[in-house]
Amino acid sequence: MDPQKCQKKNSYKNMMYEQQIAHLPAKDVDALKDIIETRLKPKKYALIIHDKDMNEQGQPAEAHVHVMLTFENARSINNIAKLLGDKPQYLEAWKGEAKNGFAYLIHATDNARAKYQYDASEVKANFDYAAMMQTIAKEVKKANTVKDASAVRTLLDLLYMGAITKEEVERQLSGSQFGRVHKQIEDVWAKRLQHLAEEWRKDMVVNGKIVTVIWIYGIAGTGKTSLAKDHAKKANQPFYMSGSSRDIFQRYAGEHTLILDELRPNDIPYHDLLRITDPFGINETVMAPSRYNDKALACDLILITSPYDPVAFHAEIFGEKASAKIDSLGQLVRRLSLVIQMTDAEIFAAEYDRSTGRYAPNKATARPNPYSSASRPIPSVSAVDIYNSIFD
Repeated sequence: MDPQKCQKKNSYKNMMYEQQIAHLPAKDVDALKDIIETRLKPKKYALIIHDKDMNEQGQPAEAHVHVMLTFENARSINNIAKLLGDKPQYLEAWKGEAKNGFAYLIHATDNARAKYQYDASEVKANFDYAAMMQTIAKEVKKANTVKDASAVRTLLDLLYMGAITKEEVERQLSGSQFGRVHKQIEDVWAKRLQHLAEEWRKDMVVNGKIVTVIWIYGIAGTGKTSLAKDHAKKANQPFYMSGSSRDIFQRYAGEHTLILDELRPNDIPYHDLLRITDPFGINETVMAPSRYNDKALACDLILITSPYDPVAFHAEIFGEKASAKIDSLGQLVRRLSLVIQMTDAEIFAAEYDRSTGRYAPNKATARPNPYSSASRPIPSVSAVDIYNSIFD
């Protein structure tokens, strides 16, 4: 049972007295201190003048005194007010922990952090107030450490269950928290993706689906990325576009459409590329290489944009002569559902000619290219105008 409920009505062991300096019934703060010690005789008290507070309008507030009082036995507010020579309305029962009341005197409580922070040396007390504040600070730090660890564990559990995303976890962490647990986040996230990929794979197998892989090649400015994005949007599912070549799957979050944008030889190991693009890879979990943990992929549509056609891509890795001899080129060719060539003017479906070992555009499939920079010229900007604007 709450000890407060056992006390007499309107009687409390802990109280806070607040009064403006100009309206103190005692002639000054020293006289108030004498009254407290000789008449009230509390077990503990601490007193401070707040003369640096701001009001709600942002103006300096009237200087006032705060006194935290704790008594051995419960006392009546009316009785304490009478002994102070003041009205009961300036006394408030402190129903929380007494140490929080003492901490409030210097605005060291959580709900007073935004207020002016007074120094413990400004407090007059009948005990070692500074030592109490040091003890409280240690207790708070210890409690926050435990609370901090518990909060992080909760976030990791929610991430594992899929209740929140990795980005949401990171947003809720402080810099120091993220520094301590970022590897744990990656571990949990990788495991979550693996579970998602396994569920997706089972559904794909049941429905007899395979992975579609489209390779789009052409020189810079032909609009390869724009075409890939447009087609990805038609799938009506979230798509992931690869990032930095140092860790292209860093932000992969289980999207079912994957765009490997501007892929170049050795951006990822060739054997990994073969595994990722295997149309029948749904029969087992496909892992994409990533910095902290390999990511389980759940992609039924893969779009690859590159300045290289598949043959030239392979030749850059293994050499020009190797393309005709090494079966790995054939493995890549067999994985591609469609190859598209883009020029500034046109888009073609490209076909692999086994006799020449090359890809060639099928002229019958030619379509105008609305994505190229030639079709969408960049607005000209006058270098002279830019130069002059620097000095205007």
